[in-house]
Amino acid sequence: MTEKLSVCFIWHMHQPLYKDRLSGQYLMPWVRLHAIKDYLDMALILKDYPRVKQTFNLVPSLMEQLNDYGWHNAVDDQLKWTCKHASEYTQQDKIGILASSFHSNLERQIKPNKPYYELWAKRQHLLDRGHHAASMVKEFSDQEYADMCTWMNLAWFDPMWYEKMDELKSYLTQGREFHYDKRNRLIEIQREIIRQIIPSYRALQDEGQIEIITSPYYHPILPLLIDTNSAKISDPNVRLPERIYFHRQDALAQLEKGIAYYEEMFGRRPQGMWPSELSVSPAALELISQVGINWVVLDEALLSKTIHAPIFRDDHGNLNSPEFICQPYRLQAGDYNINLLFREVVTSNEIGFSFGGRSPQEAATALCMRLKYIQQKLFNWEREGMVVIALDGENCWETYENDGRPFLQELYHRLSEDSSFNVCTVSDYLKRNPSSAEMHNIHSGSWINSDFHIWIGDPVKNKAWDLLSRTRHFLAAAFRHGTHPPEDLHRAWEEIYTAEGSDWFWWFGEPNNSHDDAIFDHQFRLRLQNVYTLLGQPYPKDLDFPMDQHAYEREKIPELL
Repeated sequence: MTEKLSVCFIWHMHQPLYKDRLSGQYLMPWVRLHAIKDYLDMALILKDYPRVKQTFNLVPSLMEQLNDYGWHNAVDDQLKWTCKHASEYTQQDKIGILASSFHSNLERQIKPNKPYYELWAKRQHLLDRGHHAASMVKEFSDQEYADMCTWMNLAWFDPMWYEKMDELKSYLTQGREFHYDKRNRLIEIQREIIRQIIPSYRALQDEGQIEIITSPYYHPILPLLIDTNSAKISDPNVRLPERIYFHRQDALAQLEKGIAYYEEMFGRRPQGMWPSELSVSPAALELISQVGINWVVLDEALLSKTIHAPIFRDDHGNLNSPEFICQPYRLQAGDYNINLLFREVVTSNEIGFSFGGRSPQEAATALCMRLKYIQQKLFNWEREGMVVIALDGENCWETYENDGRPFLQELYHRLSEDSSFNVCTVSDYLKRNPSSAEMHNIHSGSWINSDFHIWIGDPVKNKAWDLLSRTRHFLAAAFRHGTHPPEDLHRAWEEIYTAEGSDWFWWFGEPNNSHDDAIFDHQFRLRLQNVYTLLGQPYPKDLDFPMDQHAYEREKIPELL
């Protein structure tokens, strides 16, 4: 009989702030759509398996937006089009609807719904014939535009809601000709679901089945806020921006603001933290420990680079050196100790990127076999081993059958039935097994290639850092002069903190690209423009222009799909 193995799942839930605080308008709908598909169902599924305890990271910028949609009637363009009389759609409305109503997974969300698929196919046929949005506007009726908006919403509901709500299921039966009242009711159903999310997580936390952790408020890359020169530690050849970003106080503000919002939502202080993009440096860990965080989760490659030892695996990816990553480490960070946990990458990535193409039974079997392999390797080890499975908890499920529920149910059932697994929260494990292994340093880097190249070094990314630095310098000077109302200065600082978020830099330049690059580019520049606007000054005119030609062309000609 093998000894017990602790398994710690950590699900990362995150969206950047899409709201323009000056206009009150949300520029993208992804918080609302992920809220009806990914957040609440993860908690509800877990309730059926009391032996399975897990850890969830709810990023503060996500929670703020959930509250805004649930309780303060937040609005985005897609929502406005859904709730508008079809006869009132303008030419620009129709172009926007054509461009944005099919951002759904073709195989899982569009094809299974015949009326939605027929609209997609009609649009695709016109695109294949050389049309773009402006030239095909007249090919669709007003009602078809209303139906496109409706189906974009319907496709993003988790399938469980159709099982639970006969009213919602009636939309699928109807399929077409969704009129004004019914479309408005659909949005109210979404708000009803969204209002349940944070209270449900708090209830599970209070019952002891989950632990909730936090991140810096707007999800910035802390090491780069503290000092952009830290990028050279992991990559000496990286080309840095012209202006050094050297603002430790911003990193501290992001941490303190995130913790304060967590306390407001959940009535206690967080024990753990998911550093944005699992990115750390010695200086970042010193700040994290200073604000009272007990543990952080990091990528296994950072451990390997810190201790200068490889993580050995066999030809099938099974872990042959589990003793390295299957225990917590204690690090002296400034005046405080902090516990470091390292995620097992292969299993985490299989859930995130490959299990969606396998049957629930096959995927669950594969995961449990990996855990059993590790358990056997740790047999008779001097301590209770742990495997940390940590990944994005929202973006992978659209490739799974029924949004991942059959896989999670099969997995949780098997883990519940196997008494040799202790599926627990991280803090529960640390209470039973305090860190005995010590580390004296940490490699500076993130979960991607153990460096920061996704967020700095590319010419467009560096330009964004320079624009951010220039704007922050302007605000700091205004703050020192003390001639502006404190409220205006406070709002301007929030714009800077929002612009420091990692997501904008993720999409700038190479290597990442999406159909929304121009919108992310626009949102970043809008934050900087708002700083000047709030202080009654004209903003520099270069903030009117996208930062690379690709984004410029897409923003200059918005009718292109």
